[in-house]
Amino acid sequence: MKIWVHFLTSLILAAILYPTFSWIVIFIFIGGVLIDIDHYINHAFRYKNLKLSDCYNHYIVTNKKNSYHKNIGILLIFHTIEFIILMSLLSFYSNIILMATIGILTHFIMDLIYTFSIHDRLIANYSLISWIIKNKIQKV
Repeated sequence: MKIWVHFLTSLILAAILYPTFSWIVIFIFIGGVLIDIDHYINHAFRYKNLKLSDCYNHYIVTNKKNSYHKNIGILLIFHTIEFIILMSLLSFYSNIILMATIGILTHFIMDLIYTFSIHDRLIANYSLISWIIKNKIQKV
């Protein structure tokens, strides 16, 4: 899903929650938009390429042409259920973390809806534990 969609959704959500939470709604953007930094991390390690433009081109242009086959089963660490559970638990202790978690959860749900509506399957691996088990089995 394109970053502008996550930005717009985070903006709307922040506007709705602003009367209750004031300035800390900015953390909805951090959770809802900057969570995609894991795409860059994955690209940098996988292709040994640090150029942000190449990463963007890979995920938006190249993968679309290839029906995302190269990305099936990749691990995007901030897009995992374990990360969401951790952030949810930490949300009980801080409203700032709560705002980031709301952004992350919204981002995650939007990605899942997009993935299933467009591709009719999961592309990334949404569980760190599942990814570790799957990769250990493949290496044996």
